[in-house]
Amino acid sequence: MVARIEAGHSLLTALNYNEKKVAGQKAVLLEAGYYLLEASQLSFKQKLARLADRISLNPRVKVNVLHISLNFAPGENLPVGKLKEIAALYLVKIGFSGQPYLLYQHLDAGHPHLHLVTINIRQDGSRINLHNIGKFRSKKARSEIEEEFG
Repeated sequence: MVARIEAGHSLLTALNYNEKKVAGQKAVLLEAGYYLLEASQLSFKQKLARLADRISLNPRVKVNVLHISLNFAPGENLPVGKLKEIAALYLVKIGFSGQPYLLYQHLDAGHPHLHLVTINIRQDGSRINLHNIGKFRSKKARSEIEEEFG
């Protein structure tokens, strides 16, 4: 599994990218973690509002959006339940336990991959540090998940 992490400041850009793929039937929203409604019941506005409300708790943080792509080897066709489990575990292992997130499965490449959109502002307004997240937290998380799931 390979993870590509983009930290930024535009929630709208990350959300629009994935929602356009869904509209074009090139992606599916699999899960809305820590939302009050099921993923299939959410409007675009509701998806955006949940994350934007959390960002508003700490307006001093400029880099507040995380857009992660989890990429699997070609032919590694995991069932949806397993993909959800892997994504949720990955977030916990990189320090994003309890953070609201949107999980998309993209269908437009030669290999299976997921996209996670989340924010690094906790419920109490504190910030999750993103410094060297790929080098220290993601690398370890990926190794552990690969070992656990084979």
